[in-house]
Parts: sequence; C-alpha cells; structure tokens
Amino acid sequence: MPDLGALFSPRSVAVIGASPDATIIRGRTLKVLLQHGFAGRIYPVSRSHAVVQGLPAFPSVADLPECPDLALLVIPAASVADELERCGAAGVKAALVLASGFAEDASASGPAMQTKVRDIARKYGMAVCGPNSEGFANLPARLCPTFSPVIEEAQGSLTGEKASGRIAVVSQSGGIGFAFFDRGRPRRIPFSHVITTGNEAALECFDVVEYLLDEQSADVFVLFLETIRNAETFRRVAAKALAAGKPIVAVKIGASEAGRRAAASHTAALVGAAEVYRAMFRRYGITEATDIEQVLDIAAVFAACRDRLPRGKRVGIVTASGGAGGWLADACSAAGLEVPELDAPTRKNIDAHIPSYGTSQNPVDCTAQAVRQLGYSGLASLVADSERVDSVIVVTSARSSETFERDRENLARLARKSSKPVVLWSYSQPAEASVRIAAEAGLPLLVNLQNCAKAVAALAQY
Repeated sequence: MPDLGALFSPRSVAVIGASPDATIIRGRTLKVLLQHGFAGRIYPVSRSHAVVQGLPAFPSVADLPECPDLALLVIPAASVADELERCGAAGVKAALVLASGFAEDASASGPAMQTKVRDIARKYGMAVCGPNSEGFANLPARLCPTFSPVIEEAQGSLTGEKASGRIAVVSQSGGIGFAFFDRGRPRRIPFSHVITTGNEAALECFDVVEYLLDEQSADVFVLFLETIRNAETFRRVAAKALAAGKPIVAVKIGASEAGRRAAASHTAALVGAAEVYRAMFRRYGITEATDIEQVLDIAAVFAACRDRLPRGKRVGIVTASGGAGGWLADACSAAGLEVPELDAPTRKNIDAHIPSYGTSQNPVDCTAQAVRQLGYSGLASLVADSERVDSVIVVTSARSSETFERDRENLARLARKSSKPVVLWSYSQPAEASVRIAAEAGLPLLVNLQNCAKAVAALAQY
C-alpha cells in the first residue's frame, strides 16, 4: 500500500496549474488551500506566473526547493498522465487529481487516460486520489485541497468544540461528500475528514477508511458509495472497523435503473444488485441510510453513544408533551424498538416528582412542572435507572434555550456518567444556543422523529 500519510497529512504541497485568478478552479483551489491556516509549505507550480496569490511560483516540480509530499494536479485531463509521470520521477509520494474526463467520459480516450493514471501510480508506488475528485479536507490539520464552495465559505473553526466522537466522511461523490459537512456543521457535529475519491483509479474508498482506522483518526465513518470495487478489501476493512467498534453509516445508490445509469456516467461505477449489498452490510454491522439528514442523525448518535451501546431494544421515553411522547413511541415501535412499562420501584421514584396528571408508565409524561424542578437531565437519570430500559430518549422543545441553559452542567454530567445512551429529540426547531449546549454536553439533539427512532434502533442493532 502506498503512503497515504503523504496524501492526507503532508508537510508540503505543490499546486500544479495554480492560477492567480480565484474565480476559476485552478485559482480557487489554491485560495481555499491558503485560507484555513494549513501549517505546511505550499508551492504554486505555474509556467505563466512568477508569483501566484502572494507566493513565489516555480515552472515545474523539478524546480521546487524540495520534493513535496503531495502534488495537487489542477490541470486538464489530457495533461495529467505526463505530469503524474514527472511527479513520480521526482520522488513525489502522493497526488490528488481533480480533473474530470476519464473513465466517466463516453469517448475512448477517457478510460485509456484513467488506465495510465493507475499504471503510473503503481509504477512509482504513489498514493493517487481521483481523478474526478473534488478534493478533501483534513479538518484538524486545516488542510483543504479542494475547490468546494462549502469549504471556501466556511468561517471559524472547522472542527467545532468537541474533540471526541470524530466523524470521517469518505465519498465517491464530491458534492455529496462536502454536503454532509455543510449540513452537519450548523448542528455542531464533529467531523475529522471529508475525503472524496472520485473515479478511484488507484485508491478506493475502503483503502481510505483503512488508513483512517489505522491512524485512529476517526470514531465513526460516513460513506457515500456508488460501487464497491474490490470485495476483498471491503471485507477486510469492514471487519476491522467492526472489531474496533468504529461504526460505519453508508448510503449506497444504484437500487433503480436510473440510479445505476447515473453512477456509471458519474464515476464509471459498475453497480451490483441492491440485495447483495444489503446482505454484505448486515454481515459487517454497517448501517444503511437513505438521505443526508438521516445519515447525519445516525452518525451523530453513534459519535456520542458509541462507548455506551444499549444491551437491547427497550427504550424509555421522557416527555413534557403527551402527544409528542405517544408519537415517538409509535415511531420507536415501527423501527423495531420496544417501549415497555417501567418497573414499580422506578415508577415510585418518578411519581414523587410529577403531578397527578402526569404518568410514569412509559412514555413518562412528566409535565412542564417536573422539567422545571428536575430538568431534562434529572428526569432522564430516573428513567435510565430502570432495569427495563436499555436507552433513553428525551422529548423536548428546544426552541427556547432557557431550560438548556439552566440544565447545562447536569446535562454534561448525564452524558459523562450514564451507562446507557441518551438521545434528545426536539419537536420544535431548536435555538442555536440549545444546539450548542447539547453538543458541548455530548448529547445528540435530533429534530426528525423517524430518524431519532431509526438511530436508536441502529445503536441496538450494532
């Protein structure tokens, strides 16, 4: 296996084809690489300019003051093979190819050019990502060799407040890969990497997953797959992830004829039978999801609760809204979970804190009065003590952050000390402060009813 560390954690990067014009991809890619504070050395390579975006430029890789770890090729497809050959001869260990027009191109030249890329990568033992990639982001290293507008427009910290529960996105689609980050960031979901693999001429998705596993760079993996190119690699890496307790949440397209055509024209993927993939996923504990928000919800719950997996499918529900609690109970049952009546000792403890018009049976309708007195954290702790539940879902209206502000320290203590997973579901749109407090506490806050139930069911299944 080539040195993927040179690809994803380089000390120096050469941007081949760099342009001073930040409105085109060749210039925008360098701009994004520069703007997030990468600590390594960056060398523009340009035959037309002596200075590019404030940096001295060099006419070729051979003219650089050092051999870079990573060569970022932002040049037309027809020039890629020759430039990759020059990089290999110069000793460059890794390359990222952003150009399109290879095996996904219907013309005869595209597949032939992709074969050349693969052969050169093998000849020099280079770690080559792409072609037809949108690049990647190593977020802790602030290394973002990509032209994605998601990363270009990102302000402030790229990793969020929490260092634990890191989620790595590995996607065969560039746009979708960065969309996961874009939609998850306002929710303060902690990401470590977004890596888009494109046509996978040399490195495939599960090669990348294995590298991140071995480096212990992520705790949860989100995958967007058009195909699995090597079944042996898949089996080895999926088994390794399962043994390490690193959950994988995957979207696999191509169940329809139209989806199969789209995959073939997008990254030249050969899409197999959907039922075969589902069987493989079940065998290795991979959770399959169906849309972006569901992926993020399940991944967020895994990130927060991966070290306290439930022993079974029994759920305790705490709510101040009887209607919302009943609706969630129906969703849990539909997802294959159980909502059992609580045991007498637990009910006695809860009854001491709720008015007579509440109920402790499960769902526990505690009323707003009890929430005011004990907070969501105190009520969740009482339910979690029951021997009849394996996980707890707290139903809340997070629209006002007042209750979360008041309960901040106890919510964090609940997340640290509970031996059972605790998930929050807000039936109203949460305030930004509520999202921040829940994230800082280490509790996943979801807004989609069905996804909440599916995510807790995924924990139990895993």
